[in-house]
Amino acid sequence: MRRLRVFGWVVGLWVLAAAGVFSRLDAQAPASAPLPEAETFFAEARARLTGNDVMQSRFSYKERSTELNLNPFGRMGTGPVVVAEVYPSPGDGLTYRRILERDGRPVPAAEIAEQDRKFRERYDEWGKQLAREGQSARDARLKKDAEMRQKELGQLAEAIDLFDFTLVGRSTWEGQPAIVVAFTPKPNAKARTRDGRLAQGFAGRAWIHEFQYEVLHVNAIAVDDVTFGYGMIARLNSGSVVEFTRRWVEGAWYPVETRFQGTGRALIFRRVVLDYRRSYYDYHPYSPEQLPDRLGWK
Repeated sequence: MRRLRVFGWVVGLWVLAAAGVFSRLDAQAPASAPLPEAETFFAEARARLTGNDVMQSRFSYKERSTELNLNPFGRMGTGPVVVAEVYPSPGDGLTYRRILERDGRPVPAAEIAEQDRKFRERYDEWGKQLAREGQSARDARLKKDAEMRQKELGQLAEAIDLFDFTLVGRSTWEGQPAIVVAFTPKPNAKARTRDGRLAQGFAGRAWIHEFQYEVLHVNAIAVDDVTFGYGMIARLNSGSVVEFTRRWVEGAWYPVETRFQGTGRALIFRRVVLDYRRSYYDYHPYSPEQLPDRLGWK
């Protein structure tokens, strides 16, 4: 059930992988101008996916998210809103989400200090492991990183295999000129992963900046019921919506909001209503070496 926690990212990033590209043009195209050539358009999209991911890791940011409760044997649905500071880290499991606020109320200073203490223990232990890391351990870590990279490339390839993409016209998004791309599941396409099987149940549109060729917004709608655990654990009803929005921040394009709205059932008989939103803001240039200073460590 943890898969739904990142479900908006699954659909949004896959469409981003297949449709987003970087800027090539400096002048506005007339409304009557032909749409871009599709093959070139999507080829550039695939080339830029990794660069966008790397750039986001160079910023700290704040994250406001709805709590998502997906235990089919306990509480289900969406709950209070949590605000956190997020500090990305290359270390395994070391990205720090420092909780600042719950449901509109600031977290007490003592609780923040306790969060910092627990995280620092993990951070210091990670540093010690790196200091005593031998060549074989370093090789194993780099191999794991390469495998994760290969997995990301596989997800991109699967996205392209599962969907048909069509340039459908010109529009605007938040005042920005955009090319609209429609995406639909390919008939008879076979998903290779669980994420692929989830995303395959969606269709929708992406708005891409006319000049900078960057994804501005994705709207994906479930065209069929999406099941988990062969429908015995949970079922997401058709008509559920995933939205993904990016904006220009600090000289590059970054995610600013993911939203998921839908209904379904858990354990066949329990009705579930979800209205999950996660927003990203207050981006600041950052590197992991700055973390001790950012957190006031002595």
